[in-house]
Amino acid sequence: MHRLLEELHHYHQTISATIDQMKNLLGKLKGDACDAADRQQLFALLESLHGDAETRHHQNEELIRRLLLTTRAPVHPRVLDIERDHQGFARIAKQLKTLEHSSLTPREIATVIEDYTHKYYDHLDSEENIFFPLADKWLSDSQWQEIKQQWQTPKS
Repeated sequence: MHRLLEELHHYHQTISATIDQMKNLLGKLKGDACDAADRQQLFALLESLHGDAETRHHQNEELIRRLLLTTRAPVHPRVLDIERDHQGFARIAKQLKTLEHSSLTPREIATVIEDYTHKYYDHLDSEENIFFPLADKWLSDSQWQEIKQQWQTPKS
């Protein structure tokens, strides 16, 4: 796997670990066993999914995706959906921020966040098992160099 794809894959692993932590807290929230500290931690984890690193990660994936679309690769429909997914996640992130101070019940909040995490995992699965292998196979060394020149690194 190309080094830049490995970097994206590593980010996915980090995000998956965060989502797994959230799932534990969502279980507490659904079971009414979630105290104020758990709730605060849940929303802090949720917020961490939508920062600069996420934005730059999606920008980098888009660099690869757009260049892949210029090749003769047999592009799977899910690869075409990635840009729309990224835009949708940005919109959803804004909506999720409002949940913390909403009038929804804990169970309703948990359901909304669980729906988001299921969609996020489906998106990751498409990237890892369809998009990344296609890009790795079809992009040339010169195309990877072009991508690398535009690559966005997260701010420290």
